[in-house]
Amino acid sequence: MRFRLLLVGAMFVAAPLVSLAQNGDLTHQQPATPDATVDFGVFAAGPLGPPPCLQAGGIGGPVDPCSYKLHHLTPEEVTIEKGGQVTFQIHNGGHALSIFEVSKNTTRDDLGQFLCAGPDPSTISQPSGHACNLSAAADAARVVLDGKGDVVIMAPPNTGVHPTNRVWYEPGRLMSAGGVQFLNGGTTATGTGATGGQLITFRFLKTGRYLVHCMNRVHFLNDWMFGFVNVVGD
Repeated sequence: MRFRLLLVGAMFVAAPLVSLAQNGDLTHQQPATPDATVDFGVFAAGPLGPPPCLQAGGIGGPVDPCSYKLHHLTPEEVTIEKGGQVTFQIHNGGHALSIFEVSKNTTRDDLGQFLCAGPDPSTISQPSGHACNLSAAADAARVVLDGKGDVVIMAPPNTGVHPTNRVWYEPGRLMSAGGVQFLNGGTTATGTGATGGQLITFRFLKTGRYLVHCMNRVHFLNDWMFGFVNVVGD
């Protein structure tokens, strides 16, 4: 009887520990696929909304107050099997891409608070509600931490020349593209022809959670242009 009581007590202690571990690991929130595709940026087929969004000329460009609406990854999170690859299709201009591993409990909102503190810009419908919209805040230094409190990216102040004119950080970085000359987006929303935009592929050989972000300082630091790739398997 004493052994059975000890066993039951141990089960009650272990249960919340298992629950906490599952809640802290965000890599299993959706079914895994062998590979995945992600749109890096949003294709602008016309004005991004009524005025003050530009209605012609420079739509989605650096002076359009609604350009932040294009600075997203779609989907913002994918889960693939170990050894699979993700293909990122570039839309519009001004993008550069890099990948870092982060802790499995790193959330979008927690990471975003190291960028432009406040609500996720992807949830802001009016440019007036975006505190960092087209602001010089992107020129300031930043230190970005993951869910464990480890440094993922350190961005020094922007001097206007490479590499500080990008969010350029080499320690822990798995790959980067577009660091000097920005990647080219296509003139059509889909397709793999000359008008479809550049394709960047990366094969993930290790399980974990990975941050994929735009190295354009305004896109990342002001507009939260980043997403996650979860890699699961043995």
